[in-house]
Amino acid sequence: MTESRADDTFSGMLLPAVLALLAAPSSAVLTAQPLREPSLVAPPPLVQGGYTNEKHPELGLTFPRARDYEQIPTQPDEPFIVLYYALKVEKAATNVRPELNVVWIDEVPDKAPKTGTDPDEPPPPPPSPEGEDEKKPEGGSAKPKAEPPPINSLERWVEQRLTAFELGDSKEGKTRKGWGAREYELRRKPQKGRAAEDVRGWIYAWRGAGRTVAFVGLSSTDDYDKHVKIWRESASKAEIDEPEEASSAKLEKKYSHTTFRDIEGRISVRKALVRGWKAEDTDNFIVVYDTPDVPLVRKIVSDLEVIRKEYERLFAAAVPVTAVSTVRVCKNREEYLTYGGIPGSAGYWNWKTEELVLYDAEKNVKGGGKTDADTFIVLYHEAFHQYIHYSTGELPPHSWFNEGHGDFFSGARVKDGKVRGIGPNPWRAQYIQVMVSRGNHVPWSDMVEFEQPDYYRPDRIGLCYAQGWSMIYFLRTSSVVAKKAEWAQILPTYFETLKTSWKDEVEKLDATGKKDDPKSRAKSGLAARQAACKTAFEGVDMVAIDEAWQDFVRDMELPKVK
Repeated sequence: MTESRADDTFSGMLLPAVLALLAAPSSAVLTAQPLREPSLVAPPPLVQGGYTNEKHPELGLTFPRARDYEQIPTQPDEPFIVLYYALKVEKAATNVRPELNVVWIDEVPDKAPKTGTDPDEPPPPPPSPEGEDEKKPEGGSAKPKAEPPPINSLERWVEQRLTAFELGDSKEGKTRKGWGAREYELRRKPQKGRAAEDVRGWIYAWRGAGRTVAFVGLSSTDDYDKHVKIWRESASKAEIDEPEEASSAKLEKKYSHTTFRDIEGRISVRKALVRGWKAEDTDNFIVVYDTPDVPLVRKIVSDLEVIRKEYERLFAAAVPVTAVSTVRVCKNREEYLTYGGIPGSAGYWNWKTEELVLYDAEKNVKGGGKTDADTFIVLYHEAFHQYIHYSTGELPPHSWFNEGHGDFFSGARVKDGKVRGIGPNPWRAQYIQVMVSRGNHVPWSDMVEFEQPDYYRPDRIGLCYAQGWSMIYFLRTSSVVAKKAEWAQILPTYFETLKTSWKDEVEKLDATGKKDDPKSRAKSGLAARQAACKTAFEGVDMVAIDEAWQDFVRDMELPKVK
């Protein structure tokens, strides 16, 4: 699923339940697959367990941290939040976990106003050609949206990054070592359909020469009075010194005798590890994890490379895939959500940060014992998204192809370093069988042209995922398909045409200087997908293939769900 974070989150770092927001699908940021039945359970009430001395010499920060709070990693592309803590799940009294963020703001200057012509500045782009479907106001040309000013103060950070709040009453704190302090209440802005009292916020800001270091706390209204005392203890007693340069020498030595790619990127990931998290390297991934289940981690590390070879066998990349992705395994669902997982999902691939995120989904099974089956269903699905992103030249295919194949590989059986077979997806098979029996499926002629907003429409997203999987499973495993050449060639023709069409489109963008323009790229990407779809289904009787697929689904043997 494609999602972007809502405007009043800390760039995706807040627990989504805190502000009860989920943004509408937009340009691809996260590709996630939905869970079958997400749930949250209200834990027992808080019992404060004292403080421990938190030292971060690389930031020049030392402060007391409540033991009932745990550190959560920040998103790799988060520019301002340098530390993030949340109340341990078992200590929380509500589903809204109180949290404390440390925000670092450098006081960079504003851009100077233009007073003349800069000879080194490139000329403005030419006007859009006629026929482009850009919206223009009546009676004039469309004006470009003004770029927001740089975030160089606490006020601007709140205005641009914490847009559901505004700075309220404040009082001055004690100055320490040249750092002035001020404590603020955050005032919730009125929003339609939401009570103003549901979440309360607080800031304690230290301002020195050239930067501001702010401790920002958020909690439910019910928890606020208890937790603001905890936040104040941490923030008001903080010691701020000049940051120490983090040395990479040990990590460079660690990698000096290996053949791994992107050593610089791997070192960067390891240097950003939160206390308690560990990392393992493979040829194509670096796996960071918080789960204590070591056998699970070993299987993840092994299976990633095994399933990657299966992707490569079926989808030869347009250019060699050299990117090294981070695979982040959270210890449980609560940590996954706190890190920024989308409610209702089991994992996601973020192409902007090159990070695949999931959690240890171990569960009990009937008759005793436990199973990690769901963890690997998600792993094989999301790892496919990572690979296909690069193998096409960084263009997402149609969702039926992309999500359908992700779910197809989720049915893989990996053992002893090999893929031993790919069976029905246990999350999708029964659902699509029921929907077909009721006549509630989407006609193939419509489904193959669905763009992301169509596929992820809330009233049918579950159906689209199940049908997309079953279409791919049908095309790859049905004996009926194997006997009809025009059907058997649909998937390879689609993929090859997508790569070549996108390569042609990129060359056109490059020639016109629009290669990095998001709107132009989106338009060209749509053209490449449409070309791939048209070529792949040329000469295919859509009614006949639809009917054959329905017969296949009705007769499909359902997998045993553990």
